[in-house]
Amino acid sequence: MRETIEQINFTRSLEWLEQAGAIIPGGCSTLAKSPDRLFPGYTALCCAEAKGSRFTDLDGHVWLDCEMAMGTVSWGHARDEVNEAIIRQLAKGTSFSTASDLELEAAKLILKRFGGRYKSLKFAKGGADVVSAAVRAARAYSGKSKVIATAYHGWHDWSSYGYYGQDAAALGIPPGIRDTTSWVNSGANAIMDLLASEADDIACIVLCPNEWEKEELREVVADCHRRKITVIFDEVTSGIRMGKQATAGEFDIWPDILCLSKGIANGLPLAVIMGGDPWMPLLADIKFSSAHASETIAFAALIACEGLMEQAPVWPSWRNNTASMMKQLKELMVSLGLHDMELQGTYASFCIRQISHPHFYQDPFREFLVKHLAADGIFSKGYFVYSDSHTKDDLDRVQMSIETALRLWTEANELLAND
Repeated sequence: MRETIEQINFTRSLEWLEQAGAIIPGGCSTLAKSPDRLFPGYTALCCAEAKGSRFTDLDGHVWLDCEMAMGTVSWGHARDEVNEAIIRQLAKGTSFSTASDLELEAAKLILKRFGGRYKSLKFAKGGADVVSAAVRAARAYSGKSKVIATAYHGWHDWSSYGYYGQDAAALGIPPGIRDTTSWVNSGANAIMDLLASEADDIACIVLCPNEWEKEELREVVADCHRRKITVIFDEVTSGIRMGKQATAGEFDIWPDILCLSKGIANGLPLAVIMGGDPWMPLLADIKFSSAHASETIAFAALIACEGLMEQAPVWPSWRNNTASMMKQLKELMVSLGLHDMELQGTYASFCIRQISHPHFYQDPFREFLVKHLAADGIFSKGYFVYSDSHTKDDLDRVQMSIETALRLWTEANELLAND
């Protein structure tokens, strides 16, 4: 029997929220996990433990997780093979005074998975750092300063400026940033127009390939290569979730520098910048480094994940079931006449939103859907991000809840229209 929202007790979660909000700006050190994107009293706010495709909140409620830690736990929470590798390495030590042999082992495994296409790589702890390192390397190589940013590429100055509204002062960024960053998120034609007029000043372009139509992406990449502009793929989010060789491999469109992070170590912090000459040798010259980039626990996790990846006959394992779900949801939206609604994304991650509301987290439908899912024991912030631990029954349960929400939304809007 379906549990109604009013029956769920969130006493401990709400107490936690009050205390966390007073001590930690935003309530969490990770912006995407901030309670601001949730609905206190209706949804889970704080996790106590997690296993597989479920997590338990502070009040003891068990949730079917459709967020999966921002897509970082692609193999499922607390995956046994990964946990065992971590525990073995903990007994040997975590951070050493020299390099660890695990770093070389991990690097070889990733380069092997990409078929030897790239010559070398370096590690860091977060996606924003490796993408920014790629930009620095491109600038060092070209002697040019301007970068074209096209999506969210992290919180650093060059990325934040465009993504968060180009208000440098409000972001604490010097106003000169506008001279070195061009923000273009309106498609291939706008980018190629900019390339035609400013190619002599542009060091690189940063693209999230999973957000592009394949042939448009191919056209932009080819134009950049003709103009000797470094192409950087930010696959921090999509790299482990689109296929064994990321979106680049799925599309067979390859950048000069490829950046990966979320999911490569199943929730442990690790990121990769991968490429060849002339860019990678410059990482030493630009002093790209991080104190904890070479700690061993994340390497142990990554090595375990690479073993799982090698054994997987299809990756991601949820690809076909999710693609089928998306197709059926789109068909339902058409049959219900929801012309202002759009399903966006891929099997890696998708959402349903109102076209008339450009700001996703302010979309009333997102609130309606998230609360409806919560009443069914399903956790989402509006995006649907699955893992190897999600069963077909899990996905069917999610699809049924979304379909019911779409029908209820349609009925509610029809009633309003008839008043």
